[in-house]
Amino acid sequence: MSKIKYTTKELKRPDRFREFLAESLEGLSEHFNKILIGIGVIVVGLLGICFSSSQQEEKDLLANEQFQKAIKSYDDGEMKNSLSQLQTLREEHPKTDVSVLALYQMGMINYKLENYDEAINYLGIFLDEDPKDDIFRDGANVVVGLSYFKLEKWNKSIEHLSEVDGGESPYYIQARRHLSLVYEKTGEPEKAEKIRKETPSNSGR
Repeated sequence: MSKIKYTTKELKRPDRFREFLAESLEGLSEHFNKILIGIGVIVVGLLGICFSSSQQEEKDLLANEQFQKAIKSYDDGEMKNSLSQLQTLREEHPKTDVSVLALYQMGMINYKLENYDEAINYLGIFLDEDPKDDIFRDGANVVVGLSYFKLEKWNKSIEHLSEVDGGESPYYIQARRHLSLVYEKTGEPEKAEKIRKETPSNSGR
């Protein structure tokens, strides 16, 4: 069998695999910086999300603690102190969920203190936040309606009391009864009587 002979030039030429590897490494080195930057952006983004999430959790925790203190003050009969604590919560943690709930509580406290304009203001802002909980929304509308009733602003009172139109709402009977009183005040006894007849008794509730 005759031996295969290679020239010196052929022996020095890299085989196809080596050529492919060299080309691949060359291409990779060209794009390495771009790849590295891309990975860096992703890592920084993930770290930013984790950091932001951690900060928000901390803010939520602090806001909840402040809210609980405000509720305790309210339960202890310190309503003005409770209002002050809730206001501080609103100023320090405006983006937290409990900050919206603080608006509701501030409205309720102001109504009890007979600060009807303030009650309307805070509960109006609360309603503008479009609360999803029907009970809170109905409660806010009833107290706003009652505040307008106390201020003898009958049309506004009717507007808010009429918002409570679900028979299952715990505020329904109260809203309907005060609505009939408003119609008595506006000289519309027929409407008042109709509402009274349609309103179920609250016995058993």
